[in-house]
Amino acid sequence: MSHITESYLDNAATTPTRSEVIERMNEVMRDAWGNPSSAHAVGMRAKEVLEESRATIAGALGVEPGEVYFTSGATESNNLAVRGVCSARRDNPAKIITSTLEHASVTRSVRGMRREMNWPVTYIDAIDGKLDLAEIGRMRDELAPDALYHVDATQAFGKLSPKPREWHAELASVASHKIGGPRGIGALYVRDGVKMHTNAFGGGQERGLRSGTEPVFLAAGFARAVELVQAEHEETLAHVRALSAQIRAELARLVPDAIVNSPEDASPFIVSVSVPGLRNAKSVAYLSDRGVYVSRASACESNHEHVAAGTWRKKHPLSLQTAGIPLSQGNTTLRVSFSGATTPDDVDRFVATLAECNAELGSRK
Repeated sequence: MSHITESYLDNAATTPTRSEVIERMNEVMRDAWGNPSSAHAVGMRAKEVLEESRATIAGALGVEPGEVYFTSGATESNNLAVRGVCSARRDNPAKIITSTLEHASVTRSVRGMRREMNWPVTYIDAIDGKLDLAEIGRMRDELAPDALYHVDATQAFGKLSPKPREWHAELASVASHKIGGPRGIGALYVRDGVKMHTNAFGGGQERGLRSGTEPVFLAAGFARAVELVQAEHEETLAHVRALSAQIRAELARLVPDAIVNSPEDASPFIVSVSVPGLRNAKSVAYLSDRGVYVSRASACESNHEHVAAGTWRKKHPLSLQTAGIPLSQGNTTLRVSFSGATTPDDVDRFVATLAECNAELGSRK
């Protein structure tokens, strides 16, 4: 079989685990493998690594270590944020205000609170797919100071340096595998003093909010990934901004009918593009067969066909809908996402292959 050059451009779904992270996890599995809840020396070694890792992640968020809780990932963090706060206020349900842009782990948690606890829900649209998180925080402070503000920072953490306190947010969700860390671990920031109810009962780990023996090696890998992206932040940001400009220019040259949905001031790490008449199910497969890997939308959404009936409601991609893009165009949209490891050659290969795909499979009816 002949070898094909691969270009991975689906970093918003997950990133390869960095070699430095793997080395750190191997070290911890070898030398600090104990249960951090154990009172003996073996457990205390693991506890020390766990708390050092927590402090690293807290520092990146600009919060206190005691305000960071380890979870299995951003999906659990989002569930815990929404359900934990609402459950703590179940005797006096007020209102949930959420945007139309959220990940399914937020929207389905919100719907669950409406169904199970009668929390009324209001949805706000984002003009051109944009929300000013600092402005929302200031409005909350002025109009509803008792309300709690949660931000899903999964795609921003380690890339755009989110600071929950600068947004006036009391809760924020982050994940490891979006920044070169291991899968299976994330974190939830909960401002000190916020009342939360747990969804996981057991030994009372994570200060009673999330029971279960902590995976110390995953926490250490997460922390190492955070250290790396912090050290490389300015260089990486300049790099992906150049890639974002490159893909726009190359698409205009080789696929002139392509529509770039991402505004110029959007995150440079993700570019959404639609090619009228070219169904994204076909283009993703065509690109994959040639070693170029992108996605249609959130990787989580691609699993909806395998979920039990009645638990998933397929929707037009809301970020496109709020920008006024018609439903038909959602089926022609690709998500291209970068990391510091993405090269200009990867971008060139994507655009050239997409141009070939459009010539072979596209329709201009």
